[in-house]
Amino acid sequence: MTNLLEKAINCDDSGRAARIILDVLGIESDDLANHCLHKYWPTDRKQRAGIIGNWLQAEAEFLA
Repeated sequence: MTNLLEKAINCDDSGRAARIILDVLGIESDDLANHCLHKYWPTDRKQRAGIIGNWLQAEAEFLA
């Protein structure tokens, strides 16, 4: 899974990054992803990683 997270972080498109993670985790609804991921997708990898991390944390809280 580490390689897939890295692939998502390196992705230039937030929608594609979300799809990579949604597919891997088997999450069917992208509602939370659409809410958490910015339409503006930063060029900085650290910012992307933070955004993805926040989304995954929110997803975990939602599923719990």
